[in-house]
Amino acid sequence: MKFLFSLITLLFVATSFGKPQVYFNYKLFHTPDQKAFVSTSLQFVSGSLKYKGDGNGNLNAQVEITQIFSQDEKIIIADKYVLDSPLMKDSTVDDFYDVQRYALEPGFYSYELVIKDLLSGEEVKGEQLIEVVAMDKAAVGISDIEFIEDAYKTDEQNNFTKSGFFILPYLTNYFPPEITKIAFYTELYNTTDVLGEDEQFLITCDVSDYKSGNTIDGIFKYQRLNTAAVSPVIMFLPIENLPSGDYNLNLKVIDKNNDTLVTKEVFFQRRNDIFAEDIVPIDEIEIDPSFSQSLDWDSIPYFVGSLMPISERYEYETIRNMLKGSDTTYMQKYFFAYWKETNPTNPQREWEKYKLQVRYAEKLFGTQIKHGWETDRGRIHLKYGSPNQIIDRPSEPSAYPYQIWHYYRIGQRSNIRFVFYNPDLVTNDYPMLHSDMQGELQNYRWEADLHKRDTPNTNIDDPGGSVHYGGSSGTLFRD
Repeated sequence: MKFLFSLITLLFVATSFGKPQVYFNYKLFHTPDQKAFVSTSLQFVSGSLKYKGDGNGNLNAQVEITQIFSQDEKIIIADKYVLDSPLMKDSTVDDFYDVQRYALEPGFYSYELVIKDLLSGEEVKGEQLIEVVAMDKAAVGISDIEFIEDAYKTDEQNNFTKSGFFILPYLTNYFPPEITKIAFYTELYNTTDVLGEDEQFLITCDVSDYKSGNTIDGIFKYQRLNTAAVSPVIMFLPIENLPSGDYNLNLKVIDKNNDTLVTKEVFFQRRNDIFAEDIVPIDEIEIDPSFSQSLDWDSIPYFVGSLMPISERYEYETIRNMLKGSDTTYMQKYFFAYWKETNPTNPQREWEKYKLQVRYAEKLFGTQIKHGWETDRGRIHLKYGSPNQIIDRPSEPSAYPYQIWHYYRIGQRSNIRFVFYNPDLVTNDYPMLHSDMQGELQNYRWEADLHKRDTPNTNIDDPGGSVHYGGSSGTLFRD
């Protein structure tokens, strides 16, 4: 939204130690002889760990890391080790990182991560399904795209180096205002086998709007490369003039005949506050009288909150802060500015259309303690519209009541599904259990969680859960 709002950022210094906070990401790469390996990256939030001093003003943390890859309840790789943080001076502590690589055959793996702070004794765990894909030896291949914080040439050999470069990973796809460039690393494979020895080709990179697919003007890079068994690629893209929003980073490999050999994309989100010439301070906004009359003062907080399902993620905190206060005049101006930007010629008509959907969500999905737009089903309905198909299973054997929503198309994506379930068997809340929509909750053990009604101790190494009599959730989701 192109208007100015006040945002107060609070910095808390940890004085007590809770659970370790860790960012995790993984990427799939291949060796020159076409063997697959998974590169796992961890970033430890320094303030969430306990440190000990050495008497000379130096501080040090110790974490025990366990990474387990399993298939069909059989452990394929189990790696357990202790990581010492770099020595920190006095009370200044920085985040630190760990990178590991694991050679794996193609297939699906149940991945488990356990992080233990050895000084505080606190522990956190996480699970994820990881797919390792075999390389097509007859085609040019491209690895995952890895966002990076820093890269430089080096002769050192360690887990942070790839193809002669030191690579420090950037473990999120969110780029705040202070970051003016996107940096990423990727690898190309099989170019010699496909194109021949000493041939040249191009890799291009641009950015497109996630919703519309339209290419963003002024953001384009390319590199001219020679064929090799593995071709490393590092690129920096300027994003200082990229407005806030959701985007795709797009790569394309092109041969000398201008034929596209392979493409790759990765989602990212940008927040940018620099467009001062386009920003109107909230306090200076003049509300159209007819628009103002369509809102009851008592309902303003409710309707401002109802904007969250259709707002960008970076606006959530602004809305939450407004709702914590009592300045309804500010809320009303914010609300009008939102719809004025959405439809400059007729903001009231746009609001009235959305208001009907809010009322609809309230009627169908509201509970005694949550408004309709606060529930997961209400949020998805308001954000993406009504699904093309709803499968409702209120009494399937051994499963909690659940619904599967099927969208034929959302934006550029087809065949999108959402699974909601009712684990308390009382309310009408139905929180989301799993979705294959990018940016939404993805829980690859959702079938096991759905059937915990009768089998609460499902094996964590079984991503699909056990077979249950009368259970058809997996078939309904896939078909």
